[in-house]
Amino acid sequence: MKDLDELAREIIETNQYMTLGTSDGKGSSWVAPLAYAHDKNWNMYFVSLPDSRHSSDLKKNNEAVVAIFDSHQAVGEGVGLQIEGIIKETNIKNIPLAAKTYFSKKYPYGRNMKEAFASALRELLDGKVYRFYQFTPTNVWMNDPNAKTDVRVEVHLH
Repeated sequence: MKDLDELAREIIETNQYMTLGTSDGKGSSWVAPLAYAHDKNWNMYFVSLPDSRHSSDLKKNNEAVVAIFDSHQAVGEGVGLQIEGIIKETNIKNIPLAAKTYFSKKYPYGRNMKEAFASALRELLDGKVYRFYQFTPTNVWMNDPNAKTDVRVEVHLH
């Protein structure tokens, strides 16, 4: 028997992409794969252009959904997370925490983000290119690998 709360935290810690789903509040939806990093409270940070479709959606509707899973899992054996939450653009006061969290993550399939830290943070602070966003989970579910059938169960990160 697997501890599902612990498995949920492991999924967040070991993956590098989340699929973000947003809506403009009028019925039009959008999904985007984004690299993320999380803090000790399981808030997930990502960077994006402020005029991207999902960033524009978030200005109208800050409720969003996220899926996190490892696509290398065998068919029928995969487990992943479905998460509801709230997103906000990181304010100037919280940029240092978001930057430290994001740029210190060791992404399993990519370069070490510390190399890009100085120039990227300068651009973020100057407001020229990317913005940090914080996704705060409100509800988390996964398909239960302990069940004989495909059953979705609520899990807790804290």
